[in-house]
Amino acid sequence: MLEKRWATPEDRNDIIDFIDYIFSKAHRPHDFATLLPKLYGGDADTTPHHFIIKEDGKILAAILAYPVKMTIAGEELMTIGVGSVSTHPRARGRGFMDDLLAAVDAHAKELDASFAVLGGDRQRYGYYGFDLAGCQLVSSLGTHNARHAFKAADTTGLSLVPMQQAHVPFAARLHAAQPSFCERSEETFVTILKNWSNNPMAILRGGQMIGYCVINPISGGQFVSELLLKKEEDCPAVLRLMSETYGNLSILTPPWHKERVALLTGVCQTFSLTPNHMMKFYQPERVKAALHKLGANGDSLHFDGLTPPLPLYVAPADGV
Repeated sequence: MLEKRWATPEDRNDIIDFIDYIFSKAHRPHDFATLLPKLYGGDADTTPHHFIIKEDGKILAAILAYPVKMTIAGEELMTIGVGSVSTHPRARGRGFMDDLLAAVDAHAKELDASFAVLGGDRQRYGYYGFDLAGCQLVSSLGTHNARHAFKAADTTGLSLVPMQQAHVPFAARLHAAQPSFCERSEETFVTILKNWSNNPMAILRGGQMIGYCVINPISGGQFVSELLLKKEEDCPAVLRLMSETYGNLSILTPPWHKERVALLTGVCQTFSLTPNHMMKFYQPERVKAALHKLGANGDSLHFDGLTPPLPLYVAPADGV
């Protein structure tokens, strides 16, 4: 008997076991409860947002359509984070991908979502209306760059410490003060930042918190997926400290953070403007109107390498 339905709490462990198996078989070993604690950790319950296909009591395919509230220039939008897209190897060719992505569309309509976000093969998901969209600056700050460009920056009293719950209220205020951000509660803030094996760090000066960053080890340094500061004037000193501590840095910056963009493109050895995510737009005009309130010019949501895209940006920790 074939079942196609939204999951119930009783399906939770079966879903985690299934996606662990599918992704481990295709790539390296996966443990989604550790890799994505906001979705599959002990306190998380995203089961009702999974659409599953079962046959004779066994899951053959699954997808997650996770609702995330986003604010752009004061406009609240609902988005859908799509992930855990999986089909059993012996069940391929039966059209289950069509069923899974159709369920996402239906869920988006129910939630009045403006767009959906996923990471995956462009051609594969292009069949279902997804394409590259938004943009982000990726900058490579080498130790040589930092040592010379920031030699006058004062790092006295600066330190980086693992983020604790006591640091969260300050960090959450910085996050929500951005012109564009996804909703994070204080209770789940650290858990969200720890997705994809990230390490959230509080930035202190003289013992007082002045900002936070999210880092992840890469070859020869760290990938910096978030860096928020109360005062942008502290950025050179913070980057100098991070470079001295971790070596080379690869830094992700939202396109609307113009002061940071100007600093990094004026200093870094290399930098590039890259697509943010694969996205499917259900309410494109509503998204464009919100982005125009950020001061964006133009009407291209998708990234084609030639037309400057509007600065739509979803932080990696908020993706699925």
